[in-house]
Amino acid sequence: MFGWVEVAAHAAPVSADEVVLAALTRDPALTRAEAEVEAALGAQRLARGLRSDPTVDARLGFGLTQHELGISQALSVTGAGLADARSAQAAVGAATATRERRRLEVAAAARRLLILTITADAEVERTEEVARLTTDLRTAAEARLASGEVAALDVHLARLEEAAAAAERVAARRVALALRETLAATTGLTVTQELPDDPASAVPAPAAPGARTDRDAAVLGLQATESALRRERAEGLPPIELGVWAQVQNVDTVAGVDGVEVAPFSWSRNAAFSVGPSVSLTVPVWAGNREGVARAAGDRRVAEAELSSVSSRIEAELAGNEARRSAVAAVAETAPPASEARAALEDVATAAAAGELGRAEAALLRSRILETWGRGAGARAEAALMTVELALAEAWPTLVPDAS
Repeated sequence: MFGWVEVAAHAAPVSADEVVLAALTRDPALTRAEAEVEAALGAQRLARGLRSDPTVDARLGFGLTQHELGISQALSVTGAGLADARSAQAAVGAATATRERRRLEVAAAARRLLILTITADAEVERTEEVARLTTDLRTAAEARLASGEVAALDVHLARLEEAAAAAERVAARRVALALRETLAATTGLTVTQELPDDPASAVPAPAAPGARTDRDAAVLGLQATESALRRERAEGLPPIELGVWAQVQNVDTVAGVDGVEVAPFSWSRNAAFSVGPSVSLTVPVWAGNREGVARAAGDRRVAEAELSSVSSRIEAELAGNEARRSAVAAVAETAPPASEARAALEDVATAAAAGELGRAEAALLRSRILETWGRGAGARAEAALMTVELALAEAWPTLVPDAS
């Protein structure tokens, strides 16, 4: 496929599915999305239980022996805990939906990159054919100049065309190499990896439209911020701390030199125990969680704007899908594959060798075939890219191959 690259081993071309799976394992944004799901699940587990740890309070008295111990637990009576649990549940759904959309986006990007790389390799091959043609024309022009059949101007023009073709070949190689390096960095494949010949091989199989999980993520994100706002408003009244306290003290006295004195403490003779419930509440006189409410209200406005933006983008993408289908169908009916161009070049070479075509006529036909080859390759690549865009807009599940 690419004679301009030294291939270490002649292995079978890598498939589009292998490219996609390799890209999925190396995408940092997808890894972050998976980590966000784990973090959201952890927050959900925390929100489903008690939202704060119990408080233990102990006091020791050594003059008049008196020891105290209290245990209390903060409990919300305003519904803040329930709102927090609902917010956490919606956040898990939003993170999961974002991860699934990211998987489709990574798969689509890998397929687009593969299409562009295949097309760039084909352009290298085409420019090499053009370079060979211009070299043949220059050689023929020099021979004809030596025999007096043409003027020196024809030789000058042939040399200029040969130089231009060489520049195009170098530019095509530079583009193809840059794309191969990008593909290697994205997937972990080698720069010399054998690729398919046809960009259409990178297109996913047609499938029924799937769920637009980016819109689901935006909807669930808005629900999470709405529940979070209810939580912050409920926390304007701080939680009540309910608990129990216990106390032990020395209650015995004895007559002493200076009057009544405290008797030595003894657990068996003069220790008195007391126990009872405790209630404490922070009175929201100054704060009232105004900062938390304001921050949550701002988060909700941002989520509303995000949902509006995502919905508009999805609507625009879906509206253009029929135009994409029409364009792809037109290219499929008219654009010939590269094999057609190669076959045509071989036919011209055969006819020229048999004397059925003159040198000038053969050169003209080869030039037209090479030009048509380039245009056809570009059209097939555009059709493949538009199909990937269609698949991403409709969330085809076939964008991501089955890893099993």
